[in-house]
Amino acid sequence: MHDTVSIPQRKKRNYLPEDFVPASWQSIEPYYQQLLEREITSVTELQKWLVDWSELDAAFNEHARWIYVRNTIDTTDEKAKAEQHDLYRNIVPRLSSCENQLKKKFVTNPYIDQLEPDTFFTTIRKMKREIALFCEKNIPLQSELSIKQSRYDEIAGAQSIQYKGAELTFQQAHVYLSGTDRVAREEVFNKIEAKRFEDQEKLDELLTDLIQLRHQIALNAGYKNYMEYRFDELGRFDYTPEDCLKFHAVVEETVMPLVNAIYDARKKDMGMDALKPWDIEVDTSGKPALKPFNSTAELVEKTIACFNRLDPYFGERISIMDTMKYLDLDSRMRKSPGGYNMPMPEIGVPFIFMNSANSEHDLITIVHEGGHAVHTFLTHDLALNSFKEITSEIAEVASMGMELLSMEYWDIFYTQPDDLKRARKNHLEYILSILTRTCLGDSFQFWLYANPIHTVEERRNKWAELQDKFTPKAIDWTGHEMLYKIGYQRILHFYEVPFYYIEYAFAQLGALAIWRNFKQDPAKAIHDYKEALSLGFTKPIPVFYETAGAKFNFTRPYIAGLISFLETELQRLMG
Repeated sequence: MHDTVSIPQRKKRNYLPEDFVPASWQSIEPYYQQLLEREITSVTELQKWLVDWSELDAAFNEHARWIYVRNTIDTTDEKAKAEQHDLYRNIVPRLSSCENQLKKKFVTNPYIDQLEPDTFFTTIRKMKREIALFCEKNIPLQSELSIKQSRYDEIAGAQSIQYKGAELTFQQAHVYLSGTDRVAREEVFNKIEAKRFEDQEKLDELLTDLIQLRHQIALNAGYKNYMEYRFDELGRFDYTPEDCLKFHAVVEETVMPLVNAIYDARKKDMGMDALKPWDIEVDTSGKPALKPFNSTAELVEKTIACFNRLDPYFGERISIMDTMKYLDLDSRMRKSPGGYNMPMPEIGVPFIFMNSANSEHDLITIVHEGGHAVHTFLTHDLALNSFKEITSEIAEVASMGMELLSMEYWDIFYTQPDDLKRARKNHLEYILSILTRTCLGDSFQFWLYANPIHTVEERRNKWAELQDKFTPKAIDWTGHEMLYKIGYQRILHFYEVPFYYIEYAFAQLGALAIWRNFKQDPAKAIHDYKEALSLGFTKPIPVFYETAGAKFNFTRPYIAGLISFLETELQRLMG
């Protein structure tokens, strides 16, 4: 399959030596210093200066990202951990000051007005915001924060249970929760719960430390709280905290009734008086859990075939990554939880990380990360590295859009029509849960950072209170109230990438619009999807959505229209 794949090569360096490795500040500093000292006397020289800076930025970022990858594929790798600590303690702090000086040099350059305004608008706007955010006092705090955040991976990566004589990661154990044996489901659920209880104090202590660090960083930068600081840090120019709060209310009003109806029907179909937490993933008719593949090799092969049918360009990108061994997909001990697509800006080929246990959800994960990967490839030829640093509101449209677009060809994974229909129905219901869970998580973070001095008990009670609004009422948590109250500890984002959460809901609506377009005109929908992804970060978020055939619109009528479309598709699958 891969015999004809053309393997990308890193572009020839022009500013840096070919053998340059940014492994120490001593090796990096001269190149930043030269950029700072270089005289710029024309717009042509400014453009060349930007290209050289971009080359240096790409080389450093690719080096740093491989350090991150090595730490996540094995959380006990002491060499990788030492490299990460050296990066955050000895390189990033110095680099932050240099980067700030370069940004000032750029935005104050007299030739900046001669650059193409439509292309540079977002970059210049973002850099000016970053300059305003910069604070020397925060440099050591941000290094400490980066190191402390990685502690979550160490704790979560070590979590496992013993079941049937085997040690299972949580991802591997989770497969049993969709099995038909209710006794086994409850037993596995209780084992996972017991293990979570063992780590609950460590995880709450870590979150408390992170909240205090972040709050201090915000105060040092002149902000009232971390929420306001983080909105600016994330470059949220196109919506406000108030927009998010209104969005939470609209989702509660338009989506939660449908979610509650789905779970009420589940309880009725299963003939249960009480739907317990271990009953929410099993098929209501008693069929075995869906199994779209039997091995990682088969998952990759079928994903490539699925993507090829959607667009041959998509399938070839996954083939390239597979050939280059840029896929680490299996779940195993001492591996960080979750999944990600890590862009590598010099070579342009990203790395996909996930924790497959041969489950239905793993198919969603690979096509989701595959959407991110396609996005990385489509932006690689943009002139500057800063054009490729995509905001999450844009990035997640690529991934969630690919979930829904690829779903049209899931017959590659599910050869039986009933299984295919069931998988599609499950995914549409899952999308509804994404919308509600992201509003739950976003609401929780608003509270955390508006009230940075709170007790662990107050934190747990607030999570439970918000869960009552955004969790199906049919699920009975009696006897598991404590697990209900510490559910936030399962969410990596709260520890490692705070406030990166509501974007999933925004992007999910964008993805639904793209899928609705595909239903009407597949070729145009794919064209618009690729066109939007190719923009990178050269346009504001609303322009990206419009190019993709969607709207960055979160009013009640627009959301209700998309949910109505989703509900119609669900009813068609259930008919």
